[in-house]
Amino acid sequence: MFADDTSIFTKSHDIIQLQSNLNSVIVEINEWFQNNQITLNLDKTFFIHFINKNIGNSEIKIKIERKNITTSNEIKFLELIIDNKLSWKGHIDYITPKLNSACYCMKAVKPFVSQDTLKIIYYSYFHSIMAYGLPFWGSSTESIKIFKLQKRAIRVMMGCKSNQSCRELFTKLRILPLPSQYIKNTTIAFPVY
Repeated sequence: MFADDTSIFTKSHDIIQLQSNLNSVIVEINEWFQNNQITLNLDKTFFIHFINKNIGNSEIKIKIERKNITTSNEIKFLELIIDNKLSWKGHIDYITPKLNSACYCMKAVKPFVSQDTLKIIYYSYFHSIMAYGLPFWGSSTESIKIFKLQKRAIRVMMGCKSNQSCRELFTKLRILPLPSQYIKNTTIAFPVY
């Protein structure tokens, strides 16, 4: 048996204390796994140290059974690519080809289907990828790339040229532009009381 996608989060203002906490927790987790006949695959175990521009990246060593756990600057967590600076560039680069593919598919089927069918394809193929995790990555400066792809998808659906403004097209299709979708999703995901 294996424990899939087990995650441990810890924080500390002191780097030495952080390293000590992490080493203690990983030993406890490994003991629990062994007691429950679950194998911790050390080759697939990674550590990511989140940093900001005020705090440099420190060398933290986490060991289990005399083996160092690999430090990574980027990980995949629940289909979100998260980097140690939370820039979301890796995630946006990850979904861009998928969204390009969705645009291509919509363009390929456009001559054969109605606009209502194209809208269904948009929501099932493009929007579902774009909206996943949006409250996390939507404020990234990199999100402009996704907004440009969304405008491309809208133009394909409406049969417009690549330089035509999309403002009215979004309204006609009753589809929220990415910045508005981000606000909506953030409000729903993190309600203010």
